[in-house]
Amino acid sequence: MNIVVCIKQVPDVPNIRIDRDRMTVIREGDDNIINPLDQLALEASLALKRREGGEVTVLTMGPPQSEEALREALAAGADRAILLTDPAFAGGDTLATSRVIGAAIRKMVPFPDVVMCGLQTMDSDTGHVGPQIAEDLDLPQVWGVNEILYDGGWLNLKRVSDGFLETVRVQPPVLLCVARGIATTAHLPLGALEAAFSSADVQRWGLEDLGLEKSDVGFSGSATQVWRLRPVPPRRKGDIVGGPAEDLVARLIHKLESLSLLNEEDGSS
Repeated sequence: MNIVVCIKQVPDVPNIRIDRDRMTVIREGDDNIINPLDQLALEASLALKRREGGEVTVLTMGPPQSEEALREALAAGADRAILLTDPAFAGGDTLATSRVIGAAIRKMVPFPDVVMCGLQTMDSDTGHVGPQIAEDLDLPQVWGVNEILYDGGWLNLKRVSDGFLETVRVQPPVLLCVARGIATTAHLPLGALEAAFSSADVQRWGLEDLGLEKSDVGFSGSATQVWRLRPVPPRRKGDIVGGPAEDLVARLIHKLESLSLLNEEDGSS
C-alpha cells in the first residue's frame, strides 16, 4: 500500500508572529514544530504500513527550512520525503496551497492508495486543505477518522460525528483527514534522527517541476485574502464564592436581580 502523508511545519503557538503588511504567518525562525494532527497522521500511516506493507511518502509545502519537518518524519520511519518549495508559492491561501499539493501527488508514480492529512493545523485552523486536495484530485474523502482497518482491498474507517460512532467502508484511492485518538506520538531514537539529518535524501519540487503557472499559486492563485486581524476580546473574570448553601443562593439571587436577569417581584426570569 502506497501512502502519502501531507504535513506542515508550524510555529509553536506562543511564538507565532504575523507579517502585518502581507497578513501572513512568518514561518522563518527556530521555534517550529510538525503540526500535531499531521504528526498523528504520520504515525497512523506508519502503523498501516507495518500491518499491510508498502511505502510511506511524506510531503510538505513551505520555505526551505521546512525540510527539518521532513527529516523528522524520515527519522520516524517514512520512506521518502518531498519538499514543495518555490518563492512563487509564498502567501498562498488554502486553495492555492491545495493546488500545489494536488499537482505534486498527481505527479507521483504509482499514484498513492491513501492520502493522509491532519484534520486541521494549529496556525490557521481552517480544516480546508485536506478536502480541497481531495477535490483537486477527484478523490473520495473521509473526514475526522480515528481508526483505520484494511480488509481485503477495502478500508474500514471509524469516526465520531454529532456524538455518534460511524463506520465508513471505502475502496482506495481515498483521502483521509485524521482526528485525535487515531495514534500516539512515538519517541524518536537519537540514532534515527542523526541518520535522517545527516544522510537522508529529501527531494525538492518547485513551480516548473509541477507544471504550474505563477497565476495558479501564491497570492495570485489565492481566492481569499486576510484584510485585518483583531485580538480575541478578554473573557470576564468569574466570582468564586464559598459558604453555606442558603447564603450562596441569596447572593446568587441578588446578583441576578442586579443584572436585571431576575424579576424582583415574582422571582421569575
